Amino acid sequence: MSKCLALIAALAATSLVTGLATAQARQATAQASVGPTSIRIGGKPLFPVMLLNQCDADAAARARSIGANLILNESCPGLSPAEQLARIGSQLGVLSMDGLAGTGTHLAGFTFPDEPENNGWTPEALARRYPYRAGSADGLLSFVTLTAGFFRAPFHTADVAPRDTRDFARLADVAGFDLYPLNHCESDLSTVYDAQRQFVALAGSRPTFQWIETGPLKSGYCGGFQMTPAQLTAEAWLAIVGGARGIGFFTQTLEPAKSFNVSASVLHAMRRFADLVPAVQPGLVGKTEPSSANSPAIKTLARTGGGRTYVFAVNSLPQQVRAEVRSPALANERVQVFGEKRSLAAAGHMLADTFRPLAVHVYVQDMR
Repeated sequence: MSKCLALIAALAATSLVTGLATAQARQATAQASVGPTSIRIGGKPLFPVMLLNQCDADAAARARSIGANLILNESCPGLSPAEQLARIGSQLGVLSMDGLAGTGTHLAGFTFPDEPENNGWTPEALARRYPYRAGSADGLLSFVTLTAGFFRAPFHTADVAPRDTRDFARLADVAGFDLYPLNHCESDLSTVYDAQRQFVALAGSRPTFQWIETGPLKSGYCGGFQMTPAQLTAEAWLAIVGGARGIGFFTQTLEPAKSFNVSASVLHAMRRFADLVPAVQPGLVGKTEPSSANSPAIKTLARTGGGRTYVFAVNSLPQQVRAEVRSPALANERVQVFGEKRSLAAAGHMLADTFRPLAVHVYVQDMR
């Protein structure tokens, strides 16, 4: 009898140790998951503001100063996962899927190789090489960044079919793409909105994001353009009203080769964007409501969250536009224009406003 009791006690102890080890393993990540409308960290919604491949010693401090809350390191040669996470510090980190190495309460997941459809992969080959399936219940998420090859010319790539983009995107928990219209000599920024909407439809029921250009990738690109703060801000918000549930800023240049090469004025615009995100996050991660404008230049998104209605409206043109913005979620009473110290009257679930070139307005109304 004593031997039986001893065996039971040993098994119980083993079970307890295993349970503790499992609990510790679960706590060794950021406990990231995908909710119905957002990425979630520890059960709380997050709107990611991301930077890519910030590997040098000053990168984390610089990212913190900008307000980025997630660093996606797809490639940091010579740095181990532990070293990358140590440098990322208090921000969330997503590391390369090669090896699936790394632990820590700031580890949010792993990323597939960058632009796989542009680097010889097929969806089937990528799935075989990296069998890290979407929906894994381990407190970590899988990310993938694709090209805009699914979109129209000049972004379209002849050997990339929309179904390929769909199949690549659906390998991951979170899918994004890069468009960079100014680096394609496109001045019509409404392409950011249009491409995002098309990508959301291809990606299916998962959060999506878009990388936003911060300047010319090479000196001399498209006549040597200089990106303006208004262009950066408009691109970021056009992606959001198009359905993006996260925004990344691509800060690198190919010539000269630098991981962070951003003008002071555009850097300031990045900071202002990152400062605004937590202030209006309930609207960014909330429930989408119908919305529209009577001008094709004005792109809109209405969401409800945190007891408020948020309507985001962006002028995609470099010229002033007067427009009416509608949403059945708007009550017939005054609406605050966030950060502008003014309000507007809403009637018939509609408000009228003037938009300066590439202007972004955020309308906020308490729900009754």
